[in-house]
This record gives sequence, structure tokens and C-alpha cells, in this order.
Amino acid sequence: MLGDTPDSTRRAVSDLIAFTLVFSIIISSIGFLTVGGFTALEGVRDGAETNTAEATMVGYAETLADHRNERAPRRETTIKLQGHSLSRQSSSFVVDVAGVSGTQTISTGTLVRTTGSDTDLVYTSGAVFRADENGGVRVVRVPPFRCGTTGAHLSFVRVTGDINQSSSGRVTLRSQLRNRSLYFPDPSSGSAITTRVTVDVSGTEYRTAWERTFERYLEWSATGTPGVYECAGIDQAVVENTSIDIQAIS
Repeated sequence: MLGDTPDSTRRAVSDLIAFTLVFSIIISSIGFLTVGGFTALEGVRDGAETNTAEATMVGYAETLADHRNERAPRRETTIKLQGHSLSRQSSSFVVDVAGVSGTQTISTGTLVRTTGSDTDLVYTSGAVFRADENGGVRVVRVPPFRCGTTGAHLSFVRVTGDINQSSSGRVTLRSQLRNRSLYFPDPSSGSAITTRVTVDVSGTEYRTAWERTFERYLEWSATGTPGVYECAGIDQAVVENTSIDIQAIS
């Protein structure tokens, strides 16, 4: 019976129970710290990889701009996907030029790089967006859409091609200039005179990012209709679309 156990034996049992409790607490603490530490390190690593991927997408946007600005016929760019995926999605704008009958739907396409941290890095018509799974968006690069006191200039870029890549290594993308379509002025008349141009971004793949772009970074005005922006009080306008085909060749 316990009442008959010597004091030295009871102290030994108490010391063993105390040691076991302290040891368990230490092991549990090490476990929590290890798991938390690895989680934090993974977060830092994913953030660094996403920042690198963002810089890569901006650099690729500059390469594609060569086709639009310099009429470069072909470019080859090698990028490291780091386990990310690259795909093309559809996207389009609707443009209305005052004095022209009807509206014009302009297909552009979107190049999307999905990272391991549930963040999309998006190239679309000259712009680069960073979008996360919670709906947050950041405008990294603005598109070449101008609105000034004398005129408006909308220079769209359409990307085509079978792009569906996922790799931990490097991928080489070949881009080729296909054509340049001039929507306004009409080539038959040659007159660029107009007083107002509107752009509807409702049909774009990343509408929230486009709305933020027009509202914060471009000199276009909201019309009161959601997703529609205008450049008014102008003398002339140019609306064009440069088509670029992209293929993964290795």
C-alpha cells in the first residue's frame, strides 16, 4: 500500500513524473518550433521565387514590346519556370470611337504564369499584373494606352499560340510578329478625327486589374458605366492591335 511506501520511494516516483512532464513539454516545443520554422522558411522562399518570376514577366513584356514598337520580326527568350506553369487565356476589349458606326471587339489574349504560392503573374496587352488567390491585384506594368489633350492612342497586343507549359527547368519561347491591324482611322478614309473614345474592360480576363489600371494609372475617365472608360474632348485617335504568335520550342 502507498501509505506503507518509504518517503525515498515516493520522492523517486514524483521526480520521475516531473521529469517525464518536463521532457514532454521540451519535445513538444521543439516540434512546434520546427514546424513553424519550416513554414516561415517556405513562405520566404515562395515570396522570393514569386518576385523573381515577376521580374521575368516584366522582362518578357519588354521583349514583346519590341514587336510593337520596332516591328521586330522574331525574338527568342529563355526563362526559368521554377516549377510554375505558363498558359494562354482568352481576353477581349470593346472599343467605341465617336463618329464610327458600331463598336469594335478586340481580342488580345492573356499570358498567365501560375506560381507555387497561388499567385498569378499576368501579361496582357502590354500590361503586367500580379494577382493572388484572395482577389488582390497589383499593377506592375502599365499598358501603352494614352489619353492627352490632343488625342487618344490605344495600342493593343494580341498573343496567340499553343502555350501550355509546366517545368522546373528552362523554357525557350519564340515570338513572331504576325500583323498589325489598324481599327481607327479606317485605312480607306485615313481620317483620324474624332472627339471621344471609350474602352469597355468587362470582357477581359482580369477585369479588376484593368479597372484599377484605368482608374489609377491612366488618364482615362470613368463613364459611370461599370468597366467603361473614356478619353473625351480630343481631336483625333488611333486604335491598333499588334498580333504576336508565341511558341515554346524547347
